This record gives sequence, C-alpha cells and structure tokens, in this order.
Amino acid sequence: MRFTFKIALRYIFSLRKFQFITFISILSALGIVLGVSALIIVTSLFSGFREFAEDEIIGLDPHIRIIPKDRNNAAFDKIIRRFGNESNVSIFPFVFAKGIVQHNQNVRVVELYAIADTALIKHPLIRKSVLRVEPKKIDLPLLMSLSIGIGLADGLRVLPGDRVSVWTIEDVDYAVQSLSFPSSKQLSVATIFQTNNNDYDNNYILLAESLLNTMVKNKKFLTNGIDIRIASKDNIERVARELRQDFPECNVYTWYDLNKNIMNAMQFEKYAVFIILSLIISIAVFNILASLFMTVLEKKPDIAVLLTIGTSPKDIQQIFRIQGLAIGIFSTLLGLILGIGLTLGQIHYGWIKLNTQKYIISALPMKISIPTVVVIGLVSIFFSYIATIYPSREASKIVVSESIYKE
Repeated sequence: MRFTFKIALRYIFSLRKFQFITFISILSALGIVLGVSALIIVTSLFSGFREFAEDEIIGLDPHIRIIPKDRNNAAFDKIIRRFGNESNVSIFPFVFAKGIVQHNQNVRVVELYAIADTALIKHPLIRKSVLRVEPKKIDLPLLMSLSIGIGLADGLRVLPGDRVSVWTIEDVDYAVQSLSFPSSKQLSVATIFQTNNNDYDNNYILLAESLLNTMVKNKKFLTNGIDIRIASKDNIERVARELRQDFPECNVYTWYDLNKNIMNAMQFEKYAVFIILSLIISIAVFNILASLFMTVLEKKPDIAVLLTIGTSPKDIQQIFRIQGLAIGIFSTLLGLILGIGLTLGQIHYGWIKLNTQKYIISALPMKISIPTVVVIGLVSIFFSYIATIYPSREASKIVVSESIYKE
C-alpha cells in the first residue's frame, strides 16, 4: 500500500484539532448518500411508470399503424399477403370515420372505428368487453351491432341491448348542403369495453367494416389503414423499418409514434428530476471541497515536513485526492445500497399502496434500470473527484520554510 493512501486514510479517521472539519465531512457524506439514494428511487419510479404505460399502450394500441399517403391503397393487399401466413403477426384492416351518436337526449361526437369483419372478434377492444348483451335481447348479430367504450356508454346512459341513433360525417355534410335534418341509423349496442384509456373509453365506437360501408357511400369521408400487432414487441422497430423501405407510398407509425407526446413528456420529466436531484449531490460535494481545504490549512506543518523529507508535490496532491475520493466512493456505495434496497422493497412488497378504486394499479410501480444506477454512481464519484482538484493543488503549493517557521 502506497504511503499516500495510508496518510489519506489517517487524515479521514484520525481525531482532528478542529472538530468542525469532521462535522462538515459527515454532512458531505450524508448529503451524497441521500442524493444518490433519492436519485435511484425517483428514476426507478419514473422507469416503473414508463414501463407500465408502455405495457398498457402496447396492450391496446396497434404496434404498427399503416396509412396510405393518398387514397390509393393498392399496397394494402401486398402487406396483407406478406403477413398472412405469419402466426406471430395479427393484421386488422380498419376504416375511420367521424360520427355523432344519440340516445334519448344525450349526444356525443365519436370516432367510428371499423375493423374488417373477419378480424373483428379478435380485436383487443372486443376482448376488453366488460358488459355484453344477452342473445335474447338483441335481434342483430355482432357484425350489425356496436361496441362502445364505458365512458361513452355512461355519457349516453346506455346498456348492452339499447338502441342508439348514429349519424356519419357524410350525413351531416349532406344535411348542411340540403338544409335538412339528417336521417340516422338505428343500431344496437352489443358490448361495452373498458380499457382505462380515456381516448378509447370516451370517444370510440367499434363496428364491422361492412356495417360502416353501408352507412358511408362517399369514400372521401373515410380513412383506411392497417393495424398490425406483433407477438414480440422487440421486433416492432425492425418490422416498421422494413415496411417503410418496402412501401414508401404509405405512412408507417409505431406505437411510440402514435403516443410520442406522452412518452417524450415522461422522458423529459425523468431527465429534469435527475438534474434537479443532482443538485443535492453537488451541494454535498461542495462540502467535501470545504472540508479538504480546511484540512489543508490544518495540516500545513505536516505537508511541509513531507516535502522536506522528499515527498513530491504530486504525492501531496494524491493524498488529498484519495481522501476526497474515499469519502465520495464510500458515500456513493451507501447511497446505492440504500436506494436499491428501498426500491426492491417496493417492487417485492408494495410498501406504498394506491387506492384501487381510483387507480388501476395497487402499488407504486418501480423498475431498477442498471444503466441508470451506473450513471448515478459514476456522476457522484466524478463530482467527488472534481471537488478534490483545487484543495490538492493548494496543498502542493505550500512553502516549506513559511509553514515550519509559523509552526
């Protein structure tokens, strides 16, 4: 063990003349411990919420959505044939249209989301159904009925089996041009689905494509596309990249593109909190600088003696850098252990509960990101090293004759 390391450890653990220096060192160590642990806990919380949001979005939204850049959708047949024989890929050709739905005096503007008849029963929204009509109460099959979100059903005050009046945007356009009241289609509600996504639950009506085609004659009021769902989400970006290359006449969106604002906001919040909480570590590191500088002032005679017996200025710098780094590394390790321990406790035992009547999860979601933990540890140690540069340089510049004379 080099003598510089031994001297640095002795300066840390020995009793000093000025106890205030020891107090500052303890404060700096505690600050780093709290800062590192807080960073791990908060970033794990953001990672947990992000993973939960991704699972909810990926479990409901299409993994890939394809929309033609013009009304020529000749590429759709090629895309359907391309994935037709792949068991790990589900294809949902769809048609979008704006509409208005009414039940008694309740009126809502909605999205009419029509799925190809053969794929309708397999769609995730159908699988999310919480209320279904009894067969004896409805005189129309599912392909001639509607599935609506639970928020929309509550606003319209409808239950499965009730009939509603539906107008399409084409009906409204014709009524405006002819100055007449548009005629509605009377359709039955077959199922009510609940996704816990306000956009779907409050605005969407799911129906068969053949039914929508009977309601809308002019194709300019329709938006065609294909929704693709892939068994492994790890392949989403690869498949989307291949589709963009092979079908430049189409716009290809991944689930991330469809929810870019939400995901970018969560990422920005995570970075912002990381920067803000890093200030805790910065303040603690400043205390390391202060305690090292005061140690240099206290140990001037010792430094002068070391220089006299042949110790080089570089060795003097190394003594104080080791001292600062030792405090920083030890505090960082304690902070990592505390932060990871508390996070694992929340993951496995769910210490912080949530009201399941208000939220769809029972406890705060958390996820430890190993790269983030490594970055936090390295940043803390790097700040600790930066704090040692100025005091160590000042220590190496001490004039031997003056220090010994004053002593």
